[in-house]
This record gives sequence, structure tokens and C-alpha cells, in this order.
Amino acid sequence: MRFLFTSLQTYESEFYGIVQRDLEQRGHETAHVTVSRAAARELREQGLRAWCLHDLIGELPSADLTNEVARIESTYPIPHLRDVYRGDYAIAGWDELPSQQRAVDTFRALERIFDDVQPDVVCPEVGNEGIRVTAHTIALARNIPTLFLLFTIFPKPLRVYADTVHARAVDPGEVRELTSGEREEVEAFRRSFTERAKPIRDYRRVPIEWRRVGVLKNHIAQKTREDGDNEYLRPWRLLETNVSEKARALAARPFYDHLSADRPFVYFPLHVTDDYKIKRIIPHAVDQASLIEQVADALPSGYDIVLKEHPMSVGRNSVALLRRLRKRHNVKLVNAYTSTHELIERSEAVVVIGSTVGLEALLYDKPVLTMGDPYYAGYGVTLDLTSFVDIRERVPELLRFQPDPERIRRFLHAMMRSCFPGKPLLVDRSPENARVIASTLELAATHVRAKHTVGALSP
Repeated sequence: MRFLFTSLQTYESEFYGIVQRDLEQRGHETAHVTVSRAAARELREQGLRAWCLHDLIGELPSADLTNEVARIESTYPIPHLRDVYRGDYAIAGWDELPSQQRAVDTFRALERIFDDVQPDVVCPEVGNEGIRVTAHTIALARNIPTLFLLFTIFPKPLRVYADTVHARAVDPGEVRELTSGEREEVEAFRRSFTERAKPIRDYRRVPIEWRRVGVLKNHIAQKTREDGDNEYLRPWRLLETNVSEKARALAARPFYDHLSADRPFVYFPLHVTDDYKIKRIIPHAVDQASLIEQVADALPSGYDIVLKEHPMSVGRNSVALLRRLRKRHNVKLVNAYTSTHELIERSEAVVVIGSTVGLEALLYDKPVLTMGDPYYAGYGVTLDLTSFVDIRERVPELLRFQPDPERIRRFLHAMMRSCFPGKPLLVDRSPENARVIASTLELAATHVRAKHTVGALSP
């Protein structure tokens, strides 16, 4: 099979270079387009087929922008060109014409690569960046499967989706009666997970440390040499971000509350605000403060809603947001390093937009209300909100809801059966994990090409 990878730069490009080499040793063909000129050169020095996106753009013949916008909008399954680039942080604040030109150039360059490589499978990271969204869009129009790697809590922690990241985790028919062996398997997992009581991802650190000085120096050197036109390589912005995030993390401390032992609460884990899904798939849920206020107002007298920042958002949430969240007398914000397991156990129920915390709460047989249609909604083990208009009715209903423990077991085992070995790059960038990912991609690509599946894949 022929695999086409896309990446931005640095460790991402290096990781997928390892995946490429492993797949080629298995007899497959691979190709790689990266935004970074330095990364493309390093990949080629390893004997891999790789291009820099900007070099490809530089080789394009001139073309009329208006005509190209019209061609792309009529060729691809998008409502308009803006839909492709609107979430890309590298061009935030750009005017429309340069944004359109950049998007058109990206389409034309990647179209050339698709024509040349003729990929059987496309493998971008999940994200809003232009190269990722464009590669996915071209693949959809050409009926080429796109594989996305997503993280979950199970012993084999990788979910693999084809062509979309917004779909149910398993076919409802897979939520079936369990054998005695399967029941023991899922119970063993539950015991192990809850007794360990550790976060599934390490908390994000926001120190100012010497290690980051070395990273900054390397980024500056790259920016002043090969990668001057790489919009994603922004060393001075990186430094500014590190300093401001450290300051915000310190400024957040006075907003943290201690939990009262005599007030029941529902637990609401804050979502990562720049997450791909919340920005692109469910943008109606991006204003978390509004949703939290509505949940707080819907709670009966005497109940609190307890919030905790996402591990990857420590230092990223503004003081203005935290101040707004705490204006309601029954809204409490706990320290970001408070145990999620403790909060789940002490809570009366859990409310999520799409957080994995909702799935973790099922391991404790807790009532869960979903607001953003996550992959574990719709199986009868959670209450699911289809319209924010219903918040006032559904929140009191949540406090009366008792999920069926047996159905939870069946659903959890169906999830366990559907997952693959390996972890996404942002969770584990080790060479060993890259080789596991290569094996999983090979298996998933074989499956999706045989069955033309859209959505979640199973081993």
C-alpha cells in the first residue's frame, strides 16, 4: 500500500519519519509532506520520500486567485474556502485575500502530490492547521481513506477513525451480552484503572527552565536559516507564550476553592478551548462559561457545580474566564492538580461537553450528562443533550438518573474490543511507540480498504 503523511515540523515530522521507515520495511511505499524545510531535508537524508510544502508552492505556475477559489469550492465537499482555513492559528488575524491565497496554494501543491503519489491511505494528525485539513479534504473528494488516531482510556488506548473524528465508538450491535470471561476482563480493567487512580495524560507543566532555552535556540536557528517562511515556527511567540502561561498559572491560584464536605456537587471538567473538535466539529459549545452558568442555574438549591481545568490547559485559561466562572455562588473551581478520580467519586453526577472524564465516570457507575455528542454517547449509559434549550430540564433529570451497571459493562467491553495498540504522538513520541503505530496503521489501512468503513475501526 501507499501511505501519504503530512506534518508540521520538528518532533512530529521525526515521529512520522520513524513510522514511514517501519512501513517501508514491511513492504509498503510512503511519502511525506511537511511544512518545515529542515524536516523535509532530514527525512530525505534518511532515504525517505519527502517534500516541503513551501517548496512545492514555490514551483507552482501562476493562476488566477478568483478562478482557483471557484474551482476548489465546486470540486470539494466544503461550503466555502473559508471553512478550510478558519481554524488555523498560524493565520489568525490575516485579511481574507492572503488567507485565500495561502489556502489555494496549499490545495494546488497537495493536489500535485496526490497525483504523483497516488496514495491508498492518507495519515494527517488531527488538527485545524491548513495542511491537515486540506489533505483530508482532497482525500475525501478522491475516495481515499484518511486515518485519524485518537486517545482513550483502555488497555489498548488507540481509537482509529476513517474519514471523520466525529462518530460513534462502536456499532450499537457490539454492545451485547458478555461471557463470564469477558465480564471478568472488563471488571479487571475497572479495578486496575480505579485503584491506580492516575490521570491518563500527564499534567502540562509551565515552568521557565533551562531545557526550554535550548529549544528556543534551535527554533531561532531554524527560523533564520531554512525555515524562514514556516508560519508554525515562531520562536519569539513561543517564548512569550511560555512566560504568559506561567504568569496565568500563578494568577489562577487565588481563584481555587476548597470543596465543602456537606454540599453535594456535579463535576464539570473544563474542555481544552482550542481543541480541534470543539472549534471545528461542535463550535456551538465553545463558550463553556455560558454552558456552565446554565448548568449552575439549573441545579437545585444546595448543589454546587465543581470545575477543574484540563491538564493541557493549565496556564492557558485567562483570568477573565476564571473570574467569570466564579461569579455564580454555586460554581466552585478547584486546583488543576486535584485528582479527577476523587472528584468523580465524591460527585453526585458528571456533566461533560465531550471530555474523556465522562467515560471514566462510567467506571464508577456515575450518572453522566453529555453536551457535545462524544463518541461514548447514544448507548443508553449516559444522558445526552441534543439542544442547549433542554439544559434546565435535563440537569435535574441527571440527578435522578441511575445508569444500568450491566449495560455499562457491556459497553465498556465493546470499547475494549474496538481499540488498537499504540498512543497518539502527543501522548508518546518515543521511537518504540512510532513502530507500534506503524503496525496499527498497516492493520487499519487493510481493514478500511477492504470494507470501505467510515468512522470507528476495529481490529
